[in-house]
Amino acid sequence: MKQRVWFVILAMCGLAGLASLSAQAQGFYLKSGDTVVFYGDSITAQNLYNQWVELYTITRFPAMRVHFYGSGVGGDRVSGGSGGPIDERLARDVFAHKPTVVTVMLGMNDGRYQGTTDEIESAYTKGYEHLLESIHTNAPGARITLLGPSPFDDVTRPAEFAGGYNAVMLHFADLDKGLAQKYGGSFVNLNPPVVAVLGKAEAMDPLVAKMLLPDRVHPAELAHWVMAEALLKGWNAPALVSSVTIDAHAGKVADAENATVDAVERDKDGLHWTATEKSLPLAFSRRNENEALLLELTDIAQQLNQEPLRVTGLDAGQYKLTIDEKEIGSFGAEDLQKGINLAGYQTPMWQQAQRVGWIVSDRDSTHHVHMQMQIKKLDAGDQQGKPDALDGFENFLEDEAYEAAAPKAHVFALKLVGAQP
Repeated sequence: MKQRVWFVILAMCGLAGLASLSAQAQGFYLKSGDTVVFYGDSITAQNLYNQWVELYTITRFPAMRVHFYGSGVGGDRVSGGSGGPIDERLARDVFAHKPTVVTVMLGMNDGRYQGTTDEIESAYTKGYEHLLESIHTNAPGARITLLGPSPFDDVTRPAEFAGGYNAVMLHFADLDKGLAQKYGGSFVNLNPPVVAVLGKAEAMDPLVAKMLLPDRVHPAELAHWVMAEALLKGWNAPALVSSVTIDAHAGKVADAENATVDAVERDKDGLHWTATEKSLPLAFSRRNENEALLLELTDIAQQLNQEPLRVTGLDAGQYKLTIDEKEIGSFGAEDLQKGINLAGYQTPMWQQAQRVGWIVSDRDSTHHVHMQMQIKKLDAGDQQGKPDALDGFENFLEDEAYEAAAPKAHVFALKLVGAQP
């Protein structure tokens, strides 16, 4: 894979922004050079929660190269499944990538969709222990995060037996937590956050709530975002995209975090400046009904998507904000004094993040097809002694995603357009 000289970009962006980015990255679980493998069953094979974690990482830390691989196969248990027995699965779909980070989410199929028995619990625990011992042996030094399994929907529909199947998933999550402690890993439970959102949606609209886990097992996109948020928060992901404060009265930058600002100039109608933000926001849109519902049901904007712009010292009035001559909105001087969250608007940075998301989706889809070809022992060129064509395409798309996420300078302008309403 081509190596990118990201330090050149960072040097151009300025030392203050670099220090801020470094401070954010130091607290985040993932590090530059990491290779992350998401291992699991059909819920991981949906390539959604893992894709959102990948997208967040690339857009929030575009100078920190991390490699991601989704390795979910439908029907899998701790013993393996249609992709092969566990040792074959791990060798081909995990260890071949030389991971430094492995997440594991299993349990939905291991519980056999019935109440827990001693035999079921023993098979799950022993199989999981074998899986973890194999990771320690074959990927020594890899950091492991065990994920409490996503829920079976016993919220919007009646339980199928006493106690319900999600109680089994919660019990398995307790077992996972103990195994994480035993094997020196971390643990994040994806179950309670999704259940909480199901309950909130049920109170709002029962028909909508049923669509969050349409078949009671496989989460829809919104629920995968809830899972991704839980994992990212468990990995100490920062909420901040960037923060900029402009002192309009003095015509200068008052504060900038994870951004560099220069060329602040005042005129009789307002002011303008140039800013380079070192991260991109998550490109949620309230025009998208699913994303609007996500923002209503969760705290994901507060927890992961803060891009505040504050402008102090403005004369009372209404101001039009443009970025690169694109109108973003009209705001009162008091609102600008308090700060607006740019992540909630379709800014050029938002549009850039959206493009990154399309590339990440293409890459993850390519890897899923690639893995299925390997499971079925189909030739991608490597069996003929040639380079693996799909491996090359995956690497190309990864390069393209990081190139698309690279920081860009933008021209901001505030113009007085009317008296304060």
